[in-house]
Amino acid sequence: MKFKKSLKKVLKYLGYDFVKLNGKLGYGTKENELVKLLNEVNTDLIIDIGANKGQFGKEIYSYGYKNKIISIEPLSIVYEKLVENSKPFPLWTIYEKCCMGNEEKEVEINISNLIGNSSILDIKNTKYNVPNSHYVKKEISKQITLVTLNKNEIIKQAKNVFIKMDIQGYEHMVLSKVKEVNYNIVGFYLELSLVNLYEGQKDYLEICNQLKKLDYDLVYINPEYINSGRMVQFNGLFLHKSLSFTS
Repeated sequence: MKFKKSLKKVLKYLGYDFVKLNGKLGYGTKENELVKLLNEVNTDLIIDIGANKGQFGKEIYSYGYKNKIISIEPLSIVYEKLVENSKPFPLWTIYEKCCMGNEEKEVEINISNLIGNSSILDIKNTKYNVPNSHYVKKEISKQITLVTLNKNEIIKQAKNVFIKMDIQGYEHMVLSKVKEVNYNIVGFYLELSLVNLYEGQKDYLEICNQLKKLDYDLVYINPEYINSGRMVQFNGLFLHKSLSFTS
C-alpha cells in the first residue's frame, strides 16, 4: 500500500495518474468507460467512420471489446496503415476507401499537414483552431451514406450497431440519413465542438438537438482539445432513449 501511494505521488508530480480499469462509470479511462458501456448495451458491431490509421480500433480492442468493427477511411496516405493495423484482429473489417456524407457522389477532401484535421469543409480562421494546422493538398474521394451500408452483409447480421465518428465538422451531414437505415443503431460516439473550427460546421448544441430529435440522449462526455484554458472540443457519447436513462 505504501509503495502504491508513493508511486502515485511520483506520477502526480510528473503530471500523470493511474486508475483502476474495473471502476464504476466515471472512474476509468475514456476507453475503459466506453467499452463498459458498449458491453452494457450488447454492441456486436462498431462502424468506425474516419478511422485514420486505426487508433480507435486498436484502443477499443486493447480495453476488452470483443466483437466486430467496420472501419471507413478515405485518405490514401493512411489507408494502407489502417489495413495493416487491422490484420491482428480477425473481427476487424476495413471497408473500401471512401468517406461518409449525406449522398453518394465524389467529393474533394482537404488534407491537412496534421492528418487528423483533414476535412471536406474549409478551416475557419479562429485562434482556437489547432496551432499550425493548415491544408497542404486535396484528394478526390468516393462518398457513401449510412444508407449505403444497408446492403452490407456484416451489418445485416448485426443486432446492435454503435457508430463512432471523427469527421471534422461533417457529422450533421452523416446524421441526416439515420432515419433511412435498416439496422439498429444503439448509440453514437462523436467529436463535438464548442467553437466552430470549420466553415459550415454545426456546433455541439445543434448536433445534440439533431440527435435528440432522432431519439438519442447525451449520456457521457470527455474533453478532447483544450486551447487557452477553454475546452474547444469534446467527445460525446449518445445512446438511444430506450437505453439512456432507464429506471
